[in-house]
Amino acid sequence: MKYKNLNLAFLYEIIVGFGCIMSVAVWGQYGFATISLIALRPVLLEKEQIKDEKSYFSLSYKVLSSSIVIVAMLIIAIFIILNFIPHLIPKLPPRDKIIFLLLPFFLMTHGVVGFMYHQKK
Repeated sequence: MKYKNLNLAFLYEIIVGFGCIMSVAVWGQYGFATISLIALRPVLLEKEQIKDEKSYFSLSYKVLSSSIVIVAMLIIAIFIILNFIPHLIPKLPPRDKIIFLLLPFFLMTHGVVGFMYHQKK
């Protein structure tokens, strides 16, 4: 089963991910509860059978692998800044908020990459 309108599904991920990032920035770890809005996606959006499984799973693989690479590069950049460029540390959010921002950032990145790949298809 897949969502009937993949563009809308990816847009929903972008909105929930960005909203969670903003709520973590404002309320700290308690703002992470907004990630639970992603659980409403199956209720709000229609599903349909996958007609061409090969192309759908190829798209899913491209989107997931690209999102993981982007988040991994973000993590590496944060470690480089924390270890090798100490004068930039005050410009980063507090370390406890960085951990809570990784999952919403992945969700938002997954939505953006999926939206772009689906548009290109």
